[in-house]
Amino acid sequence: MGKISKIIMFVLAAVFMSGIANAFGYFRKDHDIFDFMGMSGIGFFMGFGLVVLAAVLFLFIFWLWMLVDCLKRDFKRDTDKIVWILVLIFLHLLGAIVYYFVVKVAGKSPAKKSK
Repeated sequence: MGKISKIIMFVLAAVFMSGIANAFGYFRKDHDIFDFMGMSGIGFFMGFGLVVLAAVLFLFIFWLWMLVDCLKRDFKRDTDKIVWILVLIFLHLLGAIVYYFVVKVAGKSPAKKSK
């Protein structure tokens, strides 16, 4: 990573961590860190919002990973690929979880020992 991207990642991480720390009461009760910025009382909501944002981002990346895996995978029949793509598109996260356990995990066969 370049120097600028490291700085941006550090600033985003600092804002994220201060929001979480503020949400769970690590600062004094009479005011929080966002009072200094003129946004009194927003720290609690910002902390939980960042946690939810991180969870949503993780779930979206998981869904996208399963969709890309489905597009790259060779199925026995072309209709299987089309059906799984439709399942992933229309069922979103539920479809991605089902695809992960039915195709991705089940597709990994244990290595057979040669004698």
